Amino acid sequence: MNKIEKLRTAAEQGDVKAQRELGLQYDEGFDVEQDYKEAMKWYRMAAENNDAVAQYYLGSIYEEGHGVEVNYAEAARWYRKAAEQGEDVAQDSLGVLYLTGDGVEQSDNEAFSLFQKAAEQDNPIACYHLGRMYYGGWGVKQDYAEALRLFLKSVEERDGAVA
Repeated sequence: MNKIEKLRTAAEQGDVKAQRELGLQYDEGFDVEQDYKEAMKWYRMAAENNDAVAQYYLGSIYEEGHGVEVNYAEAARWYRKAAEQGEDVAQDSLGVLYLTGDGVEQSDNEAFSLFQKAAEQDNPIACYHLGRMYYGGWGVKQDYAEALRLFLKSVEERDGAVA
């Protein structure tokens, strides 16, 4: 039995991590032909079982329009579920939607709050987004020193993640 067959067996038996992993395999085309509809099927199973990472992945499929029409409101719904469980990448992604007003009512305050939560978990992209808010004075008092601190933290965190 190969890796995909093992994952499929476990996923069909309700293993949430296997469902998410199988979704990722189809999403990225690892060891199988890339198939966004199949990826969504497995992500959705895991997401509906409160797997925050699968919820994030499902949101990204809706945001990017992989195999479906772009649907920012649906992306926001899944990002929110993951963000409420503390998933930092989802917090950042939802923050971007609030900043742009895609799929949600535009809110600098909500974007700031979400970026801050993700940045507190050392998410380098959220640190960058938070820095941009301070630099531009978007929803916060303009503060170049704080922006620089966050930009540097973003680089440090990113470099640390790569090392």
